[in-house]
Amino acid sequence: MAKIIVLAGDFPQGDGEYHLGTLTLKTSLKPRLGASFPVSEFKDLTVQNTESNKNIKTAIGLGLAGAMLLGPVGAIAGYLLAGKNTEVTFMATMKDGAKLLAATDSDTYRDISARALKKSRAGRRDPLSRSFNNGSIH
Repeated sequence: MAKIIVLAGDFPQGDGEYHLGTLTLKTSLKPRLGASFPVSEFKDLTVQNTESNKNIKTAIGLGLAGAMLLGPVGAIAGYLLAGKNTEVTFMATMKDGAKLLAATDSDTYRDISARALKKSRAGRRDPLSRSFNNGSIH
């Protein structure tokens, strides 16, 4: 499960989780269960901001390991090898008009976006697939 942070919108601020196409937002009434809805409920999904940060814990660990093995040059190399985390802030508009401003990591956003786009493409192709099935287009 990936972490989602609700920043603003028609949902209470706080933490949430994303797993296999479903967002679960923790609420004061149901802190363990929360309110859940599939990303197929999104009518619109846009990126508001992206921010890239170096993973500090990994950078320190690799820097110390490099320093022990190769001295100052190893410390610099270890720091440079540390990965970066990219946080994506996005705005989702639900089919009922509710809005959600939230932040998550780039991999989770990519999955949310792909699943939301997949649902909207399937909806657009539906009338065409019906005409293929009834034999009017060969």
